[in-house]
Order: sequence, then C-alpha cells, then structure tokens
Amino acid sequence: MKITVKRYDPSKDNAPYETTYEVPHDDEYMTLLQALVYIHENEEPLAFDFSCRGRMCGRCAMMLDGEPVLACVEPLPDGSHTVEPLAGLPVVKDLVVDKSQVQEKIAETYKRVRVAPLTEEDLQTYNMEDADELLGINYCARCQVCTAGCPARAINPDYIGPSHMLAVAFRHFDPYDQADRIVEAVQGGLWDCTMCGTCTAHCNQLEIDHLAIWQKLRDAATERGLVKQD
Repeated sequence: MKITVKRYDPSKDNAPYETTYEVPHDDEYMTLLQALVYIHENEEPLAFDFSCRGRMCGRCAMMLDGEPVLACVEPLPDGSHTVEPLAGLPVVKDLVVDKSQVQEKIAETYKRVRVAPLTEEDLQTYNMEDADELLGINYCARCQVCTAGCPARAINPDYIGPSHMLAVAFRHFDPYDQADRIVEAVQGGLWDCTMCGTCTAHCNQLEIDHLAIWQKLRDAATERGLVKQD
C-alpha cells in the first residue's frame, strides 16, 4: 500500500512537499492511524496528533484522499492514498494543525450566559423538551472534521460552520441560558447552511443529529421572523 503524506515544517521548509511511503496492509482491518504509526516507527519521524484512539478526543482529524476524517477510526483499504493536514487551519508541522483560535471561539460560545442568578424555582422547572439534542451535542469532540468538509463554509468563510453552530444550539436548548442564541445563530450563518447533510456524513459522533438541530434553530428563527432576505 502506498501512502503519500503532505509534509511541511514552517520553521525550515519554504513550501509543503509530498513523500510517499510503502506500508504493509493488514488484510483483516487497518485504520489510517495505524498506517501513520507504522511510517513514524519504521520509516522516518512524522508529526501527527492522537490520544484516545476512539473518536472522542478529536485530535487526529486530517484529510484522507481529500475528505476530512478521524484517523483513529477511519478504515484504510489497500491501495494508494493521500494524507494531508486538516483543511482550513494553520499547519504546525506535517499533519498537526493549530486549532487554538477556533477552539477559543467555540469555548466562549459554550459558556452559559445569565443576567440573574439561578433560583430554586428555575431548578424545579427544568424543561426537558430538548434533552436529546443536548445529550447528543455533548458527544461533539470539536475536531473540526464537519467544518473542514462543509460546502457552505468553503464558499463563505463568514459562516461559522457546523462545529461552532453546535455550540450555539447547545446553549439555545439550555433552559438556563439567557442569551439570544437564535439571533446569534442567524448572525453566524444559520441560513447559509444548505442542509446538505455533509456534516453528518463526515461526523463520527452518531449521537449528533445535525440536520434535526439545524431545523429546530431554523424553526425558532422563522417563528420570530428572522429569515434570510433574498
């Protein structure tokens, strides 16, 4: 099996370059991460990131044959493949990208906004209507795979993308949050989403129903007259 890796060390390289490696394929089952570990241990040092090996941490996000994936769970069929750093983010080295700015913005959005302290009455009147959506979004690894593969984001960089929109939705469904998350969603590009489902197709967190979440946000926005003007 041939694996072509797009490599780049900004501290010494003038431009990215490609190196092709021969990797023995495990006929029973092999992941992209296993192939990269083989290269690193048997060919030459290669910079890539991973931790949990089980789709939960999101650190091994990268591009395989032009599509964003999590290397730890991405099956790798025998043949020739191209591996690149995750699209749309600054490269630190080889397949490692800098997600810090994106993650900081998302983390800010996930913060609950309150203009008044929670009361005992608030705690006793918890609305469970959107509990399924809240639980599902909890599984988001913030890996940026969905945003890297989003067609709407590719043509409109002002659209915050599905990973960030999930954070907006999470606090919209939170009955204790007092910010206007629907306005935030609309300003973030809710109506720029084409509802194509690519985010769901790329996401490894099967607990998240992206299109159902986007539709709930759209329904709430429509009810308030916050629709996109042609």
